[in-house]
Amino acid sequence: MPTRIIFRSLRTWAVRSYSTVRQTTELPDKVHFKLTREQWALDGTESGLPMQSMFDKIKTRETTNILQAPGSTYGGKFTLDWTERPRNVLIIKKPNDIKTENALIQVANWLNREHPDLNLIVEPSVAVHFQERLPFVHVIPRDQKHEYTRTVDFAITLGGDGTMLHLSSLFPKATPPVVCFSLGTLGFLMSFQFRHFKRVLTDMTTGKVALMLRMRLFCSLHQADGRRITVDGKEVGDRQVMNEVSLHRGRYPHLTAIECYVDGEFLTECVADGLIVSTPTGSTAYSLSAGGPIVHPSVQSLVMTPICPRSLSFRTVLLPPSANIRLQPESN
Repeated sequence: MPTRIIFRSLRTWAVRSYSTVRQTTELPDKVHFKLTREQWALDGTESGLPMQSMFDKIKTRETTNILQAPGSTYGGKFTLDWTERPRNVLIIKKPNDIKTENALIQVANWLNREHPDLNLIVEPSVAVHFQERLPFVHVIPRDQKHEYTRTVDFAITLGGDGTMLHLSSLFPKATPPVVCFSLGTLGFLMSFQFRHFKRVLTDMTTGKVALMLRMRLFCSLHQADGRRITVDGKEVGDRQVMNEVSLHRGRYPHLTAIECYVDGEFLTECVADGLIVSTPTGSTAYSLSAGGPIVHPSVQSLVMTPICPRSLSFRTVLLPPSANIRLQPESN
């Protein structure tokens, strides 16, 4: 029976917690912050307003938790301003890697020494591995991942792009601000070199940083009659995806025909090995390898790229972030 994939864009950005194996501590809720974005006019006047008045008029400032909004175009760069000092920091490292293990020890010990009021949170497996060297860290049980959303003020990643994608998967709702240190193989999403971590984290705790909002995709899987796909008797739940959703022929040796609908209207039929729908962030991943363009994260759009299409005329299509896309393999 053919399968349908339905998804739309979500704006996301950037725990009752337990310490390692030794004690249980309830952490406070995350603090709020303000985002400021200044837009610059091409000329100095609008309706007779002087330059400074113009800037004051178009300057926006609002309190937010980086709320997710389906179809939002609220992207671009912002300045972060904490309403009070952050309390809880999540640190995610690349697994089974000596370089990131050493980096974790340096960062955690420095934060614990210079900012003793911060609660440092790591994943359970990391806490067990470092329980002797980092006895002060906290963990969140695997069955209570929703607590990440409640308490994490900002997160730190030590690794490559894969580490950042893993962090994103821990937050089914809006992701907190993330500071990325490049210690992996790829670095498309990595903003900082690790040797500068003291200055960067000091700026982060005081709110002297720029913040860029990135899109994620909301994806749901359905059978041809609209019912949810089930695995072992359980429905496959909704997913939020930071890079892309791909519908591929898999082990089937022939090309697959995929019907594409946008907001309920038929767009085209794609005969290819598969089809990718990516975010601007994901435009440098699978979509780029399939011949798609590189899209800046501030350009809010959905990037639809065919994988080895039969037709030479089928090229990448950019769709608005508010689009509701349905991909459906032909029944025959």
